[in-house]
Amino acid sequence: MLKNFKIKTFFIFLILLSLLYGEASFARTSTEKESPDWFWFFYEYSSDEKAETVVYRPFLLESEGSGKLFQASLMPLFFWRYKDETKDVVKGFFGLYGSDSYSHTKKGDDYDSGLFPLYLYGRGASHEDNYLFVYPIGGNIRGKFGYDRISPWVFPFFTLFFLFPPSSIFSWQSLFLGLAALIPVYTEFEFKDYEAKAIFWPFIAWGKGDKRRDFRVLPFYAHNYKDGWYDNYSWLLLINYRELYLKNDTHYTFFFFPFYGKKWSDSGDFQATTILWPFFSWGYNKKTNDRSYNLPWPFVQIRDCDRPKVYSRIFFPFYGKYHYENSKTFFVTPLYFTLQKETESYTSDYKFICIIMWYFKRDYLKTHEYYGNSWGYFKLWPLLQIEWNDRGMYGINILSLLPFRDTMGYEKLYQPFWTIFEYRVKENGEKHLGILLRTYYQVWSQEFFKMKIPLIVSYSSKRGTVTKATFLLNSFGYEKNSQGKFLKFFWLPLRIGEGDKDLKISNNIDEDISNYETQSEHYVKLCGFNYNHSDLNNDSYSQNFYIERNCF
Repeated sequence: MLKNFKIKTFFIFLILLSLLYGEASFARTSTEKESPDWFWFFYEYSSDEKAETVVYRPFLLESEGSGKLFQASLMPLFFWRYKDETKDVVKGFFGLYGSDSYSHTKKGDDYDSGLFPLYLYGRGASHEDNYLFVYPIGGNIRGKFGYDRISPWVFPFFTLFFLFPPSSIFSWQSLFLGLAALIPVYTEFEFKDYEAKAIFWPFIAWGKGDKRRDFRVLPFYAHNYKDGWYDNYSWLLLINYRELYLKNDTHYTFFFFPFYGKKWSDSGDFQATTILWPFFSWGYNKKTNDRSYNLPWPFVQIRDCDRPKVYSRIFFPFYGKYHYENSKTFFVTPLYFTLQKETESYTSDYKFICIIMWYFKRDYLKTHEYYGNSWGYFKLWPLLQIEWNDRGMYGINILSLLPFRDTMGYEKLYQPFWTIFEYRVKENGEKHLGILLRTYYQVWSQEFFKMKIPLIVSYSSKRGTVTKATFLLNSFGYEKNSQGKFLKFFWLPLRIGEGDKDLKISNNIDEDISNYETQSEHYVKLCGFNYNHSDLNNDSYSQNFYIERNCF
């Protein structure tokens, strides 16, 4: 009996979902390309001089304008896509899948895709750009991870998941087995003139090039050398020695992990010491006028440096001030935190109070497409967010659950699902008001007014003329456009009069019905209808009535 109840509930859910998205489809087809349009929080369409956007929440978001395209579906689970004239980037499955297509002026087109760790594939204008890797067999990977070519072969340790199945996917055993499954039996590496081989990478590896030599058998011994650059030794991963050859000096490093470490130079201009790394360390560099003290890290961090310009006074968690070039960070306990930045194009000032209260401000030297010249944002997470700029844009939302900002991505796709109240003003003066997950929603400007209560009422007017007043899934009501006046009765639109050419949609989808009275592809004359036998006995109506062909 319980099983039958679940099946019935499932089918009822499917029927309701079909009705909801079916109504959204009616809204889309009946007002094709007419902006703005929406149905509850499931469907939304808008078009302006910046972009054309359509959303079927949470299954599809598409925004296109100024030569750029953004698409998303159930992100980050399913996919999201960025495309412009030179690139087409697709990500999905929490970033595990990715495909990148780039158009290079000199090198031609280049395409890479992969689903980690199952496969990696690439093709390009030259044969060297083509590669294929399939897990657990192996293959070639080109132009990734800092090498021209990596060729790992045979991954046998994935079988450990079957021999020793973990009790939970979120466990230390799962992490260990996952890392083991990524170890190949044999691997080859290439970078310019350097070639290397590995057995059970990263444990056993050796390679050489014109100036470079590498050899390691971890954890016992490792030696990496490049003529004129560096010479490194490691024993048991605990004792490490390094020589770094600079133009006029040589730097040395000795590190007995994690107990003691020291850096020094032949010139004496550079020296640093650590005990129980990373907690205690101190040092100086005379060439850059750099002095630093971590006693202990991360609680006490003091540093002064001229190149790059660094100033650090951190006494965590009570007080901290950190300057790096044109960026500044300041905090008084973790409950008050500020970030300031100055670039060639803008200055920003971000404040975080008690973690849940944010205040952001940006000022631009040149007008930004979205932020304008001056932009502000306030958030009291998860209750409220307010946003504004100097060009008239203003918005307020209650609730605001996302702990980050992504206006055209996550916010556009998901925020209406939990918004109790919203009010927005666009830069062109268009206003939006929504209450209770857009159960009541209206959009208006000086030119038009639109209001909808889903499944119940839909009303709109344009320049003072009522263009739509329908009820119960648009099954009954009145509509007027450039093609005519219509009464709807069980979704059948009956033409009762002439339209208004001033109501013609700007994208030329509406056509004047008088242009094709007898051979209309859009309307059929209702033969046998006598207006004198109806409540339409008015001289203002013509004696011809029509049914719209594509009303469904």
